[in-house]
Amino acid sequence: MRIVLLGPYYPFRGGISDTNQELFNSLIKKGHKVDIIDFKLLYPKLLFPGKNQYEESYKFFKSQKIINSINPINWFFVAKKINKLKPDLIISSYWTGFLSPCLTIINKLIDKKFKKIGIIHNSISHEKRFFEKILLKFYLNNIDKFFTLSQNVQNQINKIYSYSKGETLFHPIPEKYGERVEKSIAKQKLNLKENFKYILFFGLIRKYKGLDLLIKSIPLVLKDNPEIKLLIAGENYESINKYTSLISELGISDKIILKNNFIKSKEVKYWFSASDVVVVPYKSASQSGVIPLSIKFKVPIVGTKIEGIKEIIEKNNIGFLTERNSNSISNKINDVLKDKNQKIIANMEKINKKLSWNNFTKEFLKKI
Repeated sequence: MRIVLLGPYYPFRGGISDTNQELFNSLIKKGHKVDIIDFKLLYPKLLFPGKNQYEESYKFFKSQKIINSINPINWFFVAKKINKLKPDLIISSYWTGFLSPCLTIINKLIDKKFKKIGIIHNSISHEKRFFEKILLKFYLNNIDKFFTLSQNVQNQINKIYSYSKGETLFHPIPEKYGERVEKSIAKQKLNLKENFKYILFFGLIRKYKGLDLLIKSIPLVLKDNPEIKLLIAGENYESINKYTSLISELGISDKIILKNNFIKSKEVKYWFSASDVVVVPYKSASQSGVIPLSIKFKVPIVGTKIEGIKEIIEKNNIGFLTERNSNSISNKINDVLKDKNQKIIANMEKINKKLSWNNFTKEFLKKI
């Protein structure tokens, strides 16, 4: 089958690009011919909250970088290019209303005889802008079917869009980051002291992710576990000052290691392998890309009882669920730290196979 993938790819960084790269690999392994239609301009610099949109440390494949997200004339050219390829299937990624006009028009201009599928990562942004529901509907009206990676996103769409052409699959376990390394080697690589236990907050720092709740929980964790440190590994998409000020106010600066940068792909395995628990203290979420990483590297999870987080933790018994407050978070972290968590780790080993990219692609192609 000839397939066109429409979305960001390397060297664009982040979860959407990573997912698209993994999907490309998996489809190629199954013998399909895959063309990648990528962005030459994704976000204008003025609208991008991070330091850099690109990751130069990871070598991958070449894509056709031809999409300009803010140039409607370009969208006609892109659709014409795809029509010339005569694909059996076009798969586009949707995660932000900003790109809806671009993706909608391109899909609309692609010949109706070619099947158009959407993979919806986020239906509505965490900032909940009023016009996003309309933009999502426009996109959905111009594809034949869509898939979500969590039931939570599917439920959100069902409230907005009444046509039943969506199904929920699962968030596959990533393959690109390598395998877990010995804890002592990971600590050495990150210059971490051997005698401490480490709590990991990983990924972009944004208001909805609840890092403030986790920081406030650390003094409470220290009462039972004085030999711990909190690793904060990720770039901030809001002011970092409120977090550094909170750390100073609580007098726990010596218990925090802040790596305030986007973590390169080749370094990811060390942060997870060095850690004893991963905390996902989100206040709201569609789903989490951190949880599949925790499963991959077999690190027990503490996550809040919210839609998009609780389902996978609860269903597969891979961690502890907590309320959205510091007391509850600290209690669950202590529960993890006082146990060897052999059952959780065994469950993670099982689910690694179940949620593989091979199984995801098999299910995906079966359902289209």
